[in-house]
Amino acid sequence: MKSLSPFFLSMAFSVCLQSAQLPVSLGSAGTFSVLAASTVTNTGPTVVNGDVGLSPGSAITGFPPGQVVGTIDIADGPAALAQVDLTTAYNDAAGRTTPVVVAGDLGGQTLTPGLYKSTSSLGITGVLRLDGQGNPNSVFIFQIAAALTTATSSQVILQGGAQAANIFWQVGSSATLGTYSVFNGTILAQASVSVLTGAVLDGRALARTGAVTLDTNTAVNPGPATTGPPGALAVTCPAGNAQIGLTYNSIVGATGGTPPYTFSITGSLPPGLNLTPSTGVVSGIPTALGLVSFTANTADSAAGNASRSCSITTSVPSTPPPTPAPASLILVLIGFSCIALYSSREQLLRLVRRS
Repeated sequence: MKSLSPFFLSMAFSVCLQSAQLPVSLGSAGTFSVLAASTVTNTGPTVVNGDVGLSPGSAITGFPPGQVVGTIDIADGPAALAQVDLTTAYNDAAGRTTPVVVAGDLGGQTLTPGLYKSTSSLGITGVLRLDGQGNPNSVFIFQIAAALTTATSSQVILQGGAQAANIFWQVGSSATLGTYSVFNGTILAQASVSVLTGAVLDGRALARTGAVTLDTNTAVNPGPATTGPPGALAVTCPAGNAQIGLTYNSIVGATGGTPPYTFSITGSLPPGLNLTPSTGVVSGIPTALGLVSFTANTADSAAGNASRSCSITTSVPSTPPPTPAPASLILVLIGFSCIALYSSREQLLRLVRRS
């Protein structure tokens, strides 16, 4: 038994190291929800809560129609300094030691605070749960040697006090968030970050050498990492623009307070949209035009409450959804195709006979 004591002490020490990660310091990059090196490109009514920056590139496009609740810094001092601090943060996250090795796809798993490492690409299909185990200061760091890709409609769900501000994804190449997915945490990508149509990011998309591409997204800056008593509870509104007949996917965000949070709506959302109380996700297909005002509410686990007046305007899309061709028209087109093929066959046979 005595001979096993060093082994068990070593294991216990490793577990302590695994659970005692400190947050990655983002420096001035922390105020940015989107930061890129080459370009920032947006399509559609994206809403970014936080700063948008670019350095050394000079092309940020798509704002408007996108909205930035913060500042836009293009090839200026703040953006350049943020890129320097991003490099420092990236190297810090990549240099952490004593990780738990993960591989393949994290979907369907529940992970506890600590340091995780993938020696190749990593995916998320379905639901990944990050459980803070009752500690709002818990930290999750993921070291990914190659790409990070999340599937369509996948979700990273926080529970047990875990906070988006304390989750860091260091990506060795590029990150892609799938259409209508929900993602939590700060992405520190060596190359680029692509946030596909309707994806929701409660965190940051920070690209060291490449581009950040957005498409009808909601991005919420989670604020600074928490290492002590939580700040005041606050709530953010979902994206304020929707299009009739097209899928809408956004989020009622919360910062500060003591997670987990519960979300609710006073009044009504636009017809066709629904709120998921446990995550704050607002999704669905709007069925009526017009402006709908409501109050977004959040409550934390310490009996804190916060509210904010919000609205969503549903309009006609600039390019209406395609109307399927009627069955009769399809049959007529098939008939003409058959006639054309028959005529071509007859002409070919005549040429063969003449020869």
